[in-house]
Amino acid sequence: MTNYKPKTQRELDRMRKNAQIHKIVFEEIKKIALPWVSAWEIDQLCLNICNRHNVLPGFKWVYGFPANICISINDVVVHGIPTKKMIFKSWDVVKFDFWVKDKELWLNTDAAFTMIIWENKDREVERFLRVNEEALYKWISKAIPGNRIWDIWHAIQSHVEAAWFHIIKDLTWHRIWYKLHEKPYVPNYWKPWTWELLIAGMTLAIEPIVWFSSGKMIDKDWKWEIYVADWSLGSQFEHTILVRDWYPEIII
Repeated sequence: MTNYKPKTQRELDRMRKNAQIHKIVFEEIKKIALPWVSAWEIDQLCLNICNRHNVLPGFKWVYGFPANICISINDVVVHGIPTKKMIFKSWDVVKFDFWVKDKELWLNTDAAFTMIIWENKDREVERFLRVNEEALYKWISKAIPGNRIWDIWHAIQSHVEAAWFHIIKDLTWHRIWYKLHEKPYVPNYWKPWTWELLIAGMTLAIEPIVWFSSGKMIDKDWKWEIYVADWSLGSQFEHTILVRDWYPEIII
């Protein structure tokens, strides 16, 4: 990876402070994400928590995104825009992707999780989410200095495909620091140029995005939401991590 600059202790401490706010947001989401709650209510919850802690909900400040958090339901895989008309129902599979930017150093943390609203007795859906989250942690276990990018995508791709699910090949994970998306943008599947070494001190936002069936996506009318092409389910889990000499730190 080129143009790498080691982070200072002050920068890392600030990212950890961002992560504490991130955790509060996710804990509160899990409490109120119930049937008949609107995605807009979750969006306003995120904004209120950020205001209370004097940080920014980062998505509102990038690329003209019109909300404070991405909320994507069922066949919408990523970049869903929360609205008052977006009402949760029992058994919905919902992706929550949130990004915190502080006002001190303007650093970023990014994380996501997927949950089933209320209760879903479909064990295959539960297995689907479990496989995605397991793939994320298999990736993290490989994020040590000296390993190469291909060690990581292989850990993700092999685990997901062995369970008969599919990696989305059009979306990537990335480095994160002063910008949300910093190069390189790295896929979760084999690419011939993914030989770069991981270096201690790197901060990375890792997000295996998995589809239940085809792994093909459509971007309707070039809007934000990205859909599964055959209307099946999508899943996303993400952590911001710090590559360290002994074992990676999950910042959030």
